[in-house]
Amino acid sequence: MIPDIVKSFLVDQKAGQGCFCLALNPELAIIQCFGNSKLVGVTPPDINTSVFDFLPILMTETFEENFEIPFFNINDSQVCNIHFLKEKEISYLVLVDRSEIFQVTQKYQQFAHDDNISKNKFKRLAEDLEKAKQKLNKSNQEKAILIAMLSHELGTPLTSILGYSELLLSQKSNNTKELEVIHRNAIHLKHMIENTLLFGRSEAGGFQSQLEYVSVSELFNEIISTLKPAAINKKLKLISAEFIDQEINIDMTRTIQILINLTNNAIKYTNEGSVQLLFSSTEKNHIFSVIDTGIGVEKELQNTIFNPWERIEENAEKGSGIGLYISQKLANAIGGTLKLLYSSKKDGSVFQLIIPRSSPQKQKIPEQIEDFKTNCLGKSLLVVDDDYDILMLIEAILKPYGFKLHTALDLKNTNNILLNNKIDIILTDYNLGKNNASSIIKSMKDMNLKIPILLMTSMPSEIIKSSYKTLGFSDVITKPLSRQNLINTLNKNLIK
Repeated sequence: MIPDIVKSFLVDQKAGQGCFCLALNPELAIIQCFGNSKLVGVTPPDINTSVFDFLPILMTETFEENFEIPFFNINDSQVCNIHFLKEKEISYLVLVDRSEIFQVTQKYQQFAHDDNISKNKFKRLAEDLEKAKQKLNKSNQEKAILIAMLSHELGTPLTSILGYSELLLSQKSNNTKELEVIHRNAIHLKHMIENTLLFGRSEAGGFQSQLEYVSVSELFNEIISTLKPAAINKKLKLISAEFIDQEINIDMTRTIQILINLTNNAIKYTNEGSVQLLFSSTEKNHIFSVIDTGIGVEKELQNTIFNPWERIEENAEKGSGIGLYISQKLANAIGGTLKLLYSSKKDGSVFQLIIPRSSPQKQKIPEQIEDFKTNCLGKSLLVVDDDYDILMLIEAILKPYGFKLHTALDLKNTNNILLNNKIDIILTDYNLGKNNASSIIKSMKDMNLKIPILLMTSMPSEIIKSSYKTLGFSDVITKPLSRQNLINTLNKNLIK
């Protein structure tokens, strides 16, 4: 039976027939279906399916408030309006058939055009403008989806390049300089992919902030370890000030991306001297500063450097010109401010990221993390990926730690391994050829197995991470893979 809130909505919309309704939980998984799906031209989804798998066009929506996507083409002959009704516990996605109205509207417009009825000229113009606006909105959404897909396809080979170069650099080699060049350029490519994806999301309004406790020293260490090769290549000092370590409650993913962009820019535009990271707190704000001894920014350019495609032409370094623009978008999205505090040709530049302190919360007690090698010694790990290079990379990274490793390229091999071996933890990519990783969860349920399963996927937003965990995944690891992040995530799930 269709819920009362949906009935009331349909009455207001004068759409009593030709609708299909989905009930969604807070993680945007489908928990119930109402109405006849054939009337709107869709196949009814399975329960617990993510709404993003059901309608990929919704990937760019934030789902923070009610919205409408009018005249969405389900197929060649059917058109519907998509409505989202936001509620506290259970929200609803309503698809209302508009095929007949759409066709009548098109015929009427054609008739008005053919007969050249002057009184409808302005009306027709307004309708054409509205259509153009709808097409533009749809184009932006499709662009964001395309960028997300490309980031996944680029992330897989980039994981191999970064992983193997990092692995070889940790060993003695006669080709260290060559490997450093490969690793440094792979990191640069990784930043470009991340910025491209974030730019696409910013244009489509797809940011979600996620607060978590993070150690400031660990945050700085991650930035320095990522960009140290670039600094060494230019013979620059990359340092952070000594201070008593503390934990702060911030959106770690966005904050790190902003600081990496700022630090990378500082290295790019500094020819000698140093780049320094500083942190301080006031009663109301956390303040991150990136200070360099570089070439500075001319006064006439200081008001435009946060515009897209703006670059300082005096420097020979290449860049896309959207790093600062994206960083400012990210800062605004997490409620912060990004500004150029000071700049001169003589002394360099000081950029500041100011983030409001969150409401007082119970301090997180750091977990006592035991030695990773001790935790995984003798444990059985199943790695599933349809890319053989990734399987070999993960095996090369983790084998020295004492794991008993099993690898599978597809669902069939995965099921055989689960049936014939005791597995302690699973690490899998989401896309597995004809299947996806949700099929592994279904197989585990059929076999009555309860095993932690970690999902690898390319730069998921926080709401998508949450939807994956609702489907049954224990944790989500972002691609391109970082060796340290892989080890930390495995370790966290091994000691649960």
